[in-house]
Amino acid sequence: MVAGGAWTGRLLAATGWSLPIEPVRGQMLLFQAEPGSLQHMVLAAGHYLIPRRDGRILAGSTLEYTGFDKTTTPEAEAELLRFAGELVPALARAPVEHHWAGLRPGSPHGIPAIGRHPALRNLYINTGHFRNGVVMGPASARLLADLLLGREPILPPADYAPERIG
Repeated sequence: MVAGGAWTGRLLAATGWSLPIEPVRGQMLLFQAEPGSLQHMVLAAGHYLIPRRDGRILAGSTLEYTGFDKTTTPEAEAELLRFAGELVPALARAPVEHHWAGLRPGSPHGIPAIGRHPALRNLYINTGHFRNGVVMGPASARLLADLLLGREPILPPADYAPERIG
């Protein structure tokens, strides 16, 4: 199985077939805040704030098409600081514990590729979930298991066929 996230396109190149999965950089900040500073997750203006039980608050994320570059930038830090401070003014004074970047597997239309490789019958693909990997993971795994085991699929497999996005 190939489930290589942002690296899937490179991995599949060795099979002689390409899939247009590209890395999308997302930068995040982790604030040291007092427990209770934020009670609920907030989604606004393409960003989010996620409170943790210990008081830390995660602010994210940027969407940047920079290839496989995972470096952080002062511009993204400023953008996230501004966003967080506008929604929760106490965060304007909270220390930033960590600033990092990750790479998400983006597909051309935001639809993941789940299914059999078009030429290699024993190779399966599950990738391209972009920002929704954690949310879509259980259904994607179930669909792939259904395909592998010959069960009635939980979702229409043709909607996610790798050659459809490739």
